[in-house]
Amino acid sequence: QKHPKAADFAARMDGWEGISELLAKLWVSASDTSQASRLQKSQVCDKVLRICVEQMAKPGGCPAHTASLVAVAEAACRGYLTAMPQPAPLYLEKILYHLLRNTAGRGSGDACWRVADLLRARLLTYRPGQAPSKDFTAIVHSSFSVLWRGADTLAEPDRPQEEGRAVLSIRLRALRFLLLLEEDGEALLPLQPPFFTSQTAQQAAAAAALYEAHCSTAASSSLPVWPMTPSSAPRYRQWRGRLLALGVGGTLMVPGSFSLRRQQVGGVERGCSSHPGGGSGGLWVPGGLLPPSLSPQPLQAAGWPDLEQLTAGCRRTVAWMLEALEGLPESERAQYLDVTVSCTFKLAYIFYNQNLHEEASSVCELLCKWLQTADAYACPDIPPERLHKCFRLQVESYRKLGRLERALACVVQWLAALQGQIGELLAEPISLWVRVKTDAAKQGAEELRLRTLKEGLEGHSLDAETLVTVLFAELKAYKTVRADTGQERYNVLCDLLEICSEESGRLHERAIGLTELAQVLCYHSYAQQTDCSSLDSIQEALRLLELVPRSTQNRDRLLDDQAQALLWLYICTLESKLEQVGGERDQRARAQGLMNLGDFEPNDLNYEGRLLENRFLYDGISFNLVTETALSKSLDDAFALWKQLLATPGVPAVRSPEQTVASLHLLAALYKLMAKPLQAMETYLLVRALCSALGDSLGMASALCQLTKLLFQLECPSYAQLFLEEMESCLQNADSSNDSYLLLQQTCLLLRSQLCCVEKGLTLLLEVLQNPALQKSTKVWYLLRAHVLQLVAVYLSLPAARLSLKLRQQIFVQGWKSPKTALVEAQKLFRSITLLLMGSDVLGCQKTAADVQFVDYGDNLLLKWQVLADTLACSEHLVALLSRLEVVCKAKAFCLEAVKLAVKLQATRWCTSFLVLKAQLELQQNELELSHFDLQQALFLLESDAGEQKGQMKILPRKGKPEGKKPRDSISEPLREEEAFLKGPALEFVATVSGLEKADALTASPELKPERRKRLAFLTHPAACLCRLCSDLALSALCLRWLLSCAQGELAAGSTAEGLGLIHEVLPRCAAVATRFAAVLRDKLWGGSVGRDLPALQLLDNLVATGYAALALQSLASPRPAEELQEELQMGLTTLASCSPHLPSLEVSRASLLLTKATAAVCRLASKHDSSLDGVFASSQNCQLPMLTPMEPKVVPPIIIQPVTVPCTPHQKACPLAKAHAALGPRTPFTIFSESSPLAGKSRHPRAPKVLQKVKSRLKVTFSDDSDMEDPEAGPTPTATRKTSCARKALPAKSVGSQASSLGFGGQSSTAQPRRGAPRKRVEERELLRTIEEEEKVEEKLEISFEVLRASEEEEGAPGELGYPRNWWGGLSCLRAALSSCCPHCCHQSQGPSASVPPHVSSLDTVLELLKDAFNCISHCPPGALYSQLCQLLALAMGNQDPLLTAYLLSESVSITTRHQLLSIIHRKIHKEKKSAGDVAEQLRGLSLQDGSMAQRSHHLIELERLFMFSSTGLGSEERDSFQTQLQQIPSGVTVCMLTLVSIQPGSVGDTLLLARLEKGTTPVNIRIPTALAKAPLRSVLSDFDAIQKEQKEANSCMDKREWWLRRSELDRRMKSLIETLETQVLGCWRGALIPTVPQPGLAEEATHLHTQLCQCGWRDSDPTLLKVVLNAASLLGPHDVQALAFSLCPAQPRKAQLLLQEAVEKWRACATQTGGSLVLVLDKHLQKLPWESMACLKAVPVTRLPSLRFLVSYSLAQESGSVLSRGVNPSSTFYVLNPHSNLLGTEERFRGWFESEPGWRGVTGAVPRPEQMQAALLEHDLYIYAGHGAGARLLDGQTIARLDCRAVALLFGCSSAALAVRGSLEGSGIVLKYIMAGCPFVLGNLWDVTDREIDRYAQALLQGWLRGGSGAPLLSYVTQARQAPKLKYLVGAAPVAYGLPVCLQ
Repeated sequence: QKHPKAADFAARMDGWEGISELLAKLWVSASDTSQASRLQKSQVCDKVLRICVEQMAKPGGCPAHTASLVAVAEAACRGYLTAMPQPAPLYLEKILYHLLRNTAGRGSGDACWRVADLLRARLLTYRPGQAPSKDFTAIVHSSFSVLWRGADTLAEPDRPQEEGRAVLSIRLRALRFLLLLEEDGEALLPLQPPFFTSQTAQQAAAAAALYEAHCSTAASSSLPVWPMTPSSAPRYRQWRGRLLALGVGGTLMVPGSFSLRRQQVGGVERGCSSHPGGGSGGLWVPGGLLPPSLSPQPLQAAGWPDLEQLTAGCRRTVAWMLEALEGLPESERAQYLDVTVSCTFKLAYIFYNQNLHEEASSVCELLCKWLQTADAYACPDIPPERLHKCFRLQVESYRKLGRLERALACVVQWLAALQGQIGELLAEPISLWVRVKTDAAKQGAEELRLRTLKEGLEGHSLDAETLVTVLFAELKAYKTVRADTGQERYNVLCDLLEICSEESGRLHERAIGLTELAQVLCYHSYAQQTDCSSLDSIQEALRLLELVPRSTQNRDRLLDDQAQALLWLYICTLESKLEQVGGERDQRARAQGLMNLGDFEPNDLNYEGRLLENRFLYDGISFNLVTETALSKSLDDAFALWKQLLATPGVPAVRSPEQTVASLHLLAALYKLMAKPLQAMETYLLVRALCSALGDSLGMASALCQLTKLLFQLECPSYAQLFLEEMESCLQNADSSNDSYLLLQQTCLLLRSQLCCVEKGLTLLLEVLQNPALQKSTKVWYLLRAHVLQLVAVYLSLPAARLSLKLRQQIFVQGWKSPKTALVEAQKLFRSITLLLMGSDVLGCQKTAADVQFVDYGDNLLLKWQVLADTLACSEHLVALLSRLEVVCKAKAFCLEAVKLAVKLQATRWCTSFLVLKAQLELQQNELELSHFDLQQALFLLESDAGEQKGQMKILPRKGKPEGKKPRDSISEPLREEEAFLKGPALEFVATVSGLEKADALTASPELKPERRKRLAFLTHPAACLCRLCSDLALSALCLRWLLSCAQGELAAGSTAEGLGLIHEVLPRCAAVATRFAAVLRDKLWGGSVGRDLPALQLLDNLVATGYAALALQSLASPRPAEELQEELQMGLTTLASCSPHLPSLEVSRASLLLTKATAAVCRLASKHDSSLDGVFASSQNCQLPMLTPMEPKVVPPIIIQPVTVPCTPHQKACPLAKAHAALGPRTPFTIFSESSPLAGKSRHPRAPKVLQKVKSRLKVTFSDDSDMEDPEAGPTPTATRKTSCARKALPAKSVGSQASSLGFGGQSSTAQPRRGAPRKRVEERELLRTIEEEEKVEEKLEISFEVLRASEEEEGAPGELGYPRNWWGGLSCLRAALSSCCPHCCHQSQGPSASVPPHVSSLDTVLELLKDAFNCISHCPPGALYSQLCQLLALAMGNQDPLLTAYLLSESVSITTRHQLLSIIHRKIHKEKKSAGDVAEQLRGLSLQDGSMAQRSHHLIELERLFMFSSTGLGSEERDSFQTQLQQIPSGVTVCMLTLVSIQPGSVGDTLLLARLEKGTTPVNIRIPTALAKAPLRSVLSDFDAIQKEQKEANSCMDKREWWLRRSELDRRMKSLIETLETQVLGCWRGALIPTVPQPGLAEEATHLHTQLCQCGWRDSDPTLLKVVLNAASLLGPHDVQALAFSLCPAQPRKAQLLLQEAVEKWRACATQTGGSLVLVLDKHLQKLPWESMACLKAVPVTRLPSLRFLVSYSLAQESGSVLSRGVNPSSTFYVLNPHSNLLGTEERFRGWFESEPGWRGVTGAVPRPEQMQAALLEHDLYIYAGHGAGARLLDGQTIARLDCRAVALLFGCSSAALAVRGSLEGSGIVLKYIMAGCPFVLGNLWDVTDREIDRYAQALLQGWLRGGSGAPLLSYVTQARQAPKLKYLVGAAPVAYGLPVCLQ
């Protein structure tokens, strides 16, 4: 249904016809229940309600119009509730309240009651706890007040008597709102006397009194005072009956109470005089005790007549009653004293309740003074609470008056009145003392704040024991205050320690005081008052406790106090070390200087990584397992003492059992922070036992909750279920009104959801997620919310087979679409709590002005350690997830932050865990040395040693004020340079592992004997070993993770045997560790119960799954017997099938195993049918290689290639990983030379070890390319030592198996080489080169002809002689013999007979099913490399069976990581929009009709998120249909060509090129081009490109000007040759597929006619689309190309097909035109660095790039009328940044005058612009020009750019501004992708580094040509033309490329 629009709502509201029409449309829209319309309907109804509120507020308006508006509001309310069954708490009710208020203002009674009933009905739907109590109460009170105050206006009768009744009726009906609060305990007033039952009763009495006053004939403005006499009783009963009928009830007759209305003052005074003793008579109080906020006529004390006389009369009454007590017998005195106290309190409270605090205190004063000397508390017949009320009222009155000193004196008076009962009754007076002191601190009354009870009680002669009791009670009260009471506690402790000196003999009390003092000194500094530290204090306390005599009476208390002291010994030690680590780091940073981020690099490719670098990261690692053991000894001793204390059943005789429970919770939290789960569980068992003895069900439930969480963390669900059931039982017996009950109940549901089946568990999870209480703004609820999001991430990680789309969408509705977004949000919550609790220092963040300090009160002490432990645990999960998704930069940022936190906390195990994770991240980027370095740091933590002790100190604290928050003592003053030198470094902070030291590149020589690499001896220990590593579960798991990471590092470095051996040792040890600790867990939890079954401990399953996956993937690159491989794969799959489905990496590991199994099947097929691997996949399309022509009878015999990794001739041992020269992998043990294969390139020489740090050149470059002799033709051409063009290249000579590697047989990936760092800035360098940092190739190029390969075959002998077993499944491969030298290209994937022997179809179907299963495992949240590999192989296997699905798979294989990053950004924007909308909705006073821009933006973001989301259903029809929809959204005239390079071996660079051509309304065309045996294999082209870039760097260090130009000119020639090779040798006859289709009449008919003819020649493809593409590019096809096409398409009759094709091409070439249309290239990570745009065939074609097809579709979603894509670029709206770093003076000189003279242009020259300027440049301008180094990431980082909504066209003329750096197996990353993610319509940048003057020539030509081109000038045309401007037209001119879509001038 179409919903009514909101644009003309306000206009419709003005008339009844418009309102009727709107009502009808609302009713119609209410019937539409579709999911898509619910959001729109809720928005419409919300706006209608708001407009009703606005219209109702307008003055005037007839009753009919008012009623009509109410009818619309009712309909809108119903519609809103239909669309949003569970709206935000009290959101709708607040709008209805404003509607009620405005309706009441119009005076329409019926309309007002309709709104009131609607509002009350909504309020009745809320149960206690569902809505914020303050907001609920405010709405109820406000609604009541509106009706009460408006009663006179709403009363419609005209006659006075009826009007009075109408008013009474309205007021009584208004009471129904107050009844909503009757069940709420907070509704009763504080200090409410027992003679009033409720506020409702009071208001009912007031209504009755007002009615009586209205009816009275005496005076309409006064109310009589009715003495309570027998004659008035009937009237009282009558009114009480009416009130009870309304459900109110309550006692309204109060003896001795008074009406304080202004008209009744005299009556009150007479009442006091006539009934001084409060006899049988009384007064009726009609609403006198109304709170001022609710009273219809608030009382004003200033206007009271005779107030002084009234007060004096009350005082006389009290004095008379006290005098009457004198002389009474004891039997009667207690009774009359009770009456006196009660009457005095009632009189005083009446004044207090009317804010007459001075009068109230004066009435109580007489009684309190009398009680101080009367020892009234000794009377057993008077409840102490009755006496407390008068003292309490007096103190509260003085607090209200601000007379805090007098209030403190009253508390002292109160304590003195207790006399002998002070020990039992001091809690309440001391609580008030503390509250008054807190008020004094808030008001800045420092003198009162420093006062202690000891000083206040000095004149009252209390004995020392009593005083000690009072001071301990005062100390305890301070600890319950939710504020900083460190100063107050310190002063109390000074008094306490003064009394309890060692000489006094109170050693036990003194020790307790010292423990408390340590807690204060731990978080506050009193260096001016005492010389002792918290550690000194706690150590002295422990010493004194050892001296206390033991006895049966003090045993329990002494054990508890010792345990408390030991606990705080650990905390104080930890806090002091935390300060010390931070202080030492800051001091060292100031002395040495922070890392210089300004070190020049010509491009921004490493900028994000450099931001993460921290040279001081490891400096704080001065701890290890030995120091951890020493530090935690106090914790272990404390646990042992508490275990001994609680060994006896019952409640121990300790000082405070509640304090003991809190301390045990603290102990368990610290164990959890130390990653000691078993010790934490044992501690929680003690908590459970103590709470059980205390009868504390909630305490038991809390302990069991934490215990269950720990068992879930250990992956022990069977035991977790047992304790969870016990927790549920405890909650059934617990007090549900307690604040913590709801929190525990929701946590219990959350835990239960982890045990249930997926569907039921998700239902429970959603129940918790949707509970309004989860939105509470308290730290504990924030924590629960974070845990909920962690579980949401677990559910979203489940594959489609486990979590159906229907269930997954239930989570989607809540706003969470991926595990990454949920886990990142959970991490943000943990960080927010940490910042809120402890400030930014603990996380190492930059301090802000509003930064907070930790305040040690209440639950903060426990919460601090719990939050830190949870933060580390969440960080570990998040880093692991981001690592799997290959979002490595962000993962590394989180990992480094966690390492810093772990170092600060000296958490050895956490630090080790994150170092291992960081090593894995470095390995993903192929940084082998950095990975090894991190593992060695982790090894140090697991094996090294350290320690320190300190002596005893005398403690003499003095009272006083602190100077501020506790400073860091260790960094109070930095050392002077000479002092630091003389003192030397502290040994504790000396780096314990050799860091990555700089080496002199000019003098270093290779190490011949590398140091032996250290390894953990863990695997050599027996399974039952009792060492620290083997006997601790967490440490054993860390050791196994460390060893597996080492194994992966060995495999990456090429040490296959070592790596595989480690994995094979780790896997069985995982099973042994799990079995051992399952028994340990049973013993600890069940006391060694042998009868109980061992639990299934699945903690290491994730590790086992990763190990099997590593074995599987390695098998693709290593020779393995087929049987052994199959057995291992089956074992791995079986193991994974037994694991829990929620394990993080389970599905990734399963997909890896399935991929390996599929690849093994392909290789078996190839071996079985004597075919190549490429031929196996070719058979899926029934295609074949082109046959030889009859004119060329040359025959090439079959070539047998075996991958070689085991040497057969001696060779030098590879350098180990510890050195910078890590081995790439298996190398060729021999080299083939022949006369026909001369060496190309330089000879091989030994090289010095690499230097990882950047090295400055010592040579000056004193010339530039603008010198006089700059002509590249000025000298002779370089000698033949230069490398030949790639057109003459053969395969690289790194191994004979390298060719087979591309076919899937083996050979280590060439990407395993560590990167070399880019050189530093050269001194006074005038020509600034900007280079891409690429991976260095170790192998040199060697040309090998096919004859040489044939000769090598003859020399190899029988298979197996090179070291491989004969039964290896991939050992043999027969390549196609019939290969024509003139046609290196494979055919289009079409139907046709195959000349090869095809594998059995069912076998290939099995491969396809395995690949689909692997795809479905990870498609919902895929890791980049694995997912890309699966998509490519599936596309190969699918072939042309389903062209649409094949094209979809190729589209899915690119930009996976970019999609993950963009989805996070979109989620962030959606979340921000929702939050913004929520904040606006809460501001009800600013009701206004908003425009649709916000809704439109939200809808656009939702559509974007849906577009980029990954498949939740796997590979099926839904994805196929979705892709078909994407194709229809391709703009008309745009052709998309996707090019991907495929290899069957993961991580290696293949030679098979897959090309998919996509156009709107056309079937996708998929072409497979295997280039392995061509003259220029793609891998060779890529290698040559890398060589050109490397030699360009080397050429720029040349000192001779002439040589510099000659070398660069030669490189320019080679780049030109490479581009020609791309076109002619790589694409060849298929280059026409890149040409956009030009609408030409007759093209389709010609293609159809040719299709019919070719089908007669054997072509079986039913779709002529390919022929249409061929004919469209007829002008590019020569005879050679036509011949190749004929042999590819029709191998059965190629000659006839060639003639037909040639005829059609010639015919069409004559009439073909090349105008119109544009090309979008989608390139994979290998191909994106090549300059495809500079090919001759594309020079007339507008070409841009995009990361994937989805980005093209996103542009169509985002196109608006204001976008430059639709309206064009306004050249006057330009912002430029010119030479921001002031080191490109020539560039500045060339452009400054021009740019500044352009009208409307704004910019910054020679200076760094502010970030705000940079954001405005992209958001508010049409054109942004950057002429500086890189892409400007130093000015505005990529993360910030990606979050913008970019409007401007960006022209980035810096080095490598459009380059993508490929590291390891990761996708390319670069700032240009950030611009595209921000929606930038067009970005121009450079693919590699260029020289400044050459690129300036290009920029000048481009800008001048385009900007002067006039209206509609297309930018891409001038991008192509400007390539001719540089002198080096290919080395520089080919560098600029464009991303986005074509744009033109406005």
